[in-house]
Amino acid sequence: MATATATESVPIETAHEDMIHDAQLDYYGKRLATCSSDRTVKVFDVIDGEAQRSGSGHILKGHTGPVWQVAWAHPKFGHILASCSYDGKVLIWKEQQGQGSATGGWNKVKEHTLHTASVNSVSWAPHELGAILACASSDGKLSVLTFKNDGTWGADIFNGHAIGCNAVSWAPAIQPGSLIVPQTQSLPNQPAQPASLSSVKRFASAGCDNLVRIWGYRDDTQSWVEEETLEGHTDWVRDVAWAPNIGLPRSYIATASQDKTVFIWTKDSPTSPWVKSALDPSSTITSPTSTAPLPAGKFPDVVWRVSWSLAGNLLAVSCGDGKVTLWKENLKGVWESCSMFLPYATEKQVAIAAVRRACHLTSAVFNKLVKNETLTKDDKSPVTVGDYAAQAVISTILHRVFPADPIVGEEDATELREESGHGLRDRIIELANEALIGELGLGDNTEWGIGPGQEQTAEQILDAIDRGNYAGGRTGRMWTIDPIDGTKGFLRGEQYAVCLSLIIDAQVQVGVIGCPNLLSNPAHPDIGRGVIFVAVKGQGAEQITFNGDGGSFIPLRIPSIAATDISFLESVEVTHSSHSFNGRVSSLLNVSRNPIRMDSQAKYGCLARGEGAAYLRMPTGVGYREKIWDHAPGNILVEEAGGIVTDSRGQPLDFGFGRTLGENFGVVAAGKDVHALVLAAVQKAGQEEKAKA
Repeated sequence: MATATATESVPIETAHEDMIHDAQLDYYGKRLATCSSDRTVKVFDVIDGEAQRSGSGHILKGHTGPVWQVAWAHPKFGHILASCSYDGKVLIWKEQQGQGSATGGWNKVKEHTLHTASVNSVSWAPHELGAILACASSDGKLSVLTFKNDGTWGADIFNGHAIGCNAVSWAPAIQPGSLIVPQTQSLPNQPAQPASLSSVKRFASAGCDNLVRIWGYRDDTQSWVEEETLEGHTDWVRDVAWAPNIGLPRSYIATASQDKTVFIWTKDSPTSPWVKSALDPSSTITSPTSTAPLPAGKFPDVVWRVSWSLAGNLLAVSCGDGKVTLWKENLKGVWESCSMFLPYATEKQVAIAAVRRACHLTSAVFNKLVKNETLTKDDKSPVTVGDYAAQAVISTILHRVFPADPIVGEEDATELREESGHGLRDRIIELANEALIGELGLGDNTEWGIGPGQEQTAEQILDAIDRGNYAGGRTGRMWTIDPIDGTKGFLRGEQYAVCLSLIIDAQVQVGVIGCPNLLSNPAHPDIGRGVIFVAVKGQGAEQITFNGDGGSFIPLRIPSIAATDISFLESVEVTHSSHSFNGRVSSLLNVSRNPIRMDSQAKYGCLARGEGAAYLRMPTGVGYREKIWDHAPGNILVEEAGGIVTDSRGQPLDFGFGRTLGENFGVVAAGKDVHALVLAAVQKAGQEEKAKA
């Protein structure tokens, strides 16, 4: 099993039967606990970066309602896990070594039932303070469980927030500033001693009253008292996270709210006030398909969770749009999104913007020209206009951002530079400029050569088209462009795709496929048409839509499927792929479902989101060589969605031969569960054909 790298997204099959609400790694990152609306908690062993579970040995049952959150205690107390639920209970579990119970050695050691409504959050105190657990409930109360030396549990419960409490988070045990406290006087010839590093019991709570409250423990009264109240949110505060502190003077608290904001609260000294600042996602490149910028300081959706890194210098924000963004404070004290630090983040955002504009252009070409012009590829037809103009737009944007990167494109401007081509040239230049100077959407950047005032000259447009003449190769960076993949589908008003990929040293790193006519969700046709498929090596596959939904990224994963339930994706045109050969493969696999036929790399996108289960493109004759731009984006999309793409020999597609894939051995793409079966059937059908020849 390959070890996961830091940039890889590793899917985990939990076998939960309902929505998962929380997932937490233990102190050493060796155990993963998850909880779900199916009322169970599951514990996985993490080996080589992947979670594994043997049988049902780590299923913890005890709650009678959805389980909202889990929390690991420090390992100095043993393998201890707390869980909280809608049933109003907090359960504390401990793994007992050498036991073979139904819970795989996990026993319930404490059932906390003092709350009268859903318990929404649990958090263990810093280990220096002992085994102490704070709980937040919808009954408006907070409770603190303390494990005593005599083996019993003490419980304090008190009013926290009107309406309800949503989250709790402990302050570091070390006093802020203790790292730089002055040293105390010592005896002669003895080393100076640091001032006492007294620990403090303090935590923050978030509530439905739109407030964050800070609570401290008073030793003299043996009770918890409210020390401060943080006001600023205008709706329920969904989460609060107190940043770890190594003893520096400044303290940080992050809060997330139903009002779509995240506040960072800072306190420079124990006596100074808390000062809030709002994270501003509108200044970052996070949602490139939105047509209007977000209000300053507002996230696209409700913000549900915030979480600090172990060092306390990096904040993760989980939003209702399905995205997690990372934030870091710069040297000027301004919080900036550092999600762009991910490999190829800029390339991804630029590619999406380029493909989106090219898709709008090609859709406009179809709507304006197709009904009134000759519908062929070989003359001055709409598909020719669309090909040239879309390549010009994409090439212009790529060259502006990555001027040293060569481009492998389908078109060149030789014909357009001739006098006889001036009519076609003028139309292409007009359409390309219309696309380039369109209004900026969220995530667009004028430095990419787009937006009002970015009109290009005729020569600049022709040069942009000509940049697609790179010969390809095995080393270095290069982009591939297929401006209109599936020309006959385009002319019929059916499926076609605008395709773009980044290849580095013959390996596809980024792939973007725009499909203007593809349903966003086949199960809900009313949602509309137009999707962009996106994949980055090691970062998964995603789908975003054209229909103004805020640019939500939907993760894609090829589902498991039985071989008999396969339906093949294949080309409409028999000149592109042998239908009879595919039919024989279906027969060998006992597949009875009719094939799904469509033009373009939209087939790769459909496979990645679970429509069909395999894509076959077998050669129909001798001599034709597949172009790299016809498969590079789809190749990475399927692989990042959990599938496998090979030729009929079982070899990966090789994008280092130049502008083609070399000798044509066909393409076999399928989910991991069935690829080997499909490949075996393809090879057997091939052997049968050879025997007949």
